[in-house]
Amino acid sequence: MSRIHVALIAVGLALAPIGLAWSHDEDQSSLEQILVESATTPQQHAALAKYYRGKASEARERAAEHKRMGASYGGTKMAIAQAGKEHCDKLAALNESTAAEYDKMASEHDSLATKK
Repeated sequence: MSRIHVALIAVGLALAPIGLAWSHDEDQSSLEQILVESATTPQQHAALAKYYRGKASEARERAAEHKRMGASYGGTKMAIAQAGKEHCDKLAALNESTAAEYDKMASEHDSLATKK
C-alpha cells in the first residue's frame, strides 16, 4: 500500500467521528422538533421540560469547563494566552446564555404541563 493510500485512510479515520457527530446532532435536532410539534398532553410537556432542564445543565457544564480553561490562560501578558482566555470567556458566556434559553423552554413546557 502506498504512502498516499495510508495517508488517505488516516485522514478518513480521523474525520469519521466528526461526520458521525454531525449526523447524530442533525438526527437529534429533527427528533426534538418532532417531539415539540407533537406534544399535546401534560405528560409530554413535562417530559420536554425535563429534557430542556437537562440541556441547560449540559450547557452550564460546558460553560464551567470553558471558565476553567480560560483561567489556565490567566496571569500572563502574552498575546496568544490573552486571545485564548478571551476565546474561553466568550464560549463560557455563550453557554451560559444557551443554558438560560433552555431554562426558559423548560418553564414554558412546565406551564403547558400544568394547564388544563
